[in-house]
Amino acid sequence: MNKAILLFALGIFLLSCNESKKGANSIKVSGEGKIRVMPDQVILTIDVSFVQPRMADAVRLSQQTVDSVVDILSKFGDRQHDIKTSSISANKEYNYVRDRNVFVGYKAEQSIDFLLTDINKFTELTAKLLSTKINSISQVQFGHSKADSLLREADLLAYDDAFKSAHKLSERADVKLGKLLYLTNSEIDFDPTVYTNMGNINTFNKAYGGEGFKVSPEVLVFRRKVVSEYEISN
Repeated sequence: MNKAILLFALGIFLLSCNESKKGANSIKVSGEGKIRVMPDQVILTIDVSFVQPRMADAVRLSQQTVDSVVDILSKFGDRQHDIKTSSISANKEYNYVRDRNVFVGYKAEQSIDFLLTDINKFTELTAKLLSTKINSISQVQFGHSKADSLLREADLLAYDDAFKSAHKLSERADVKLGKLLYLTNSEIDFDPTVYTNMGNINTFNKAYGGEGFKVSPEVLVFRRKVVSEYEISN
């Protein structure tokens, strides 16, 4: 029994020594890459909604408005690729009055997503949209057409940053930096689908004098993080 315990303890000791040696022969560092650019495109979500006593009238008005909006958008982008229209939905509409729900008619609604690839035309486009019977522009999202390549470039910058850190640490510790053992990357506080959101633009009173909205979009920041591990030797 004592011999078995001794052998077991010796095995644990050798394993811990090997793990310690493995950790001592490598160095793990992290690096960050960051690229700042101005957006060059914008995605709009346009909402159309009507309430009428008859469902057919609500659907007809909604479809007529959507058609007029699509005609406008097609002058600013590709009708097939840049414009996405949702299916129309129609339901009963109620208002809460004096502790009870009161039926007010049938509500038909639809939304349109549009990718504007020339951000300089944003003001002109919104001026034309405000002349229609839309209810709101519920989202204004700014982005960049080369987001994928910018993220790849940020990856390279993050790797270079990690490598510089590993090199400096090895010099300070008076050890030699060896081959790369491990490498991984990740995004930092970044959603590739929504870069900057201007928020909701309601159009109920149409009190805009026929003018479109002017925008001053913020700078987009593409950030990536890299963690790498290198061999080291004396």
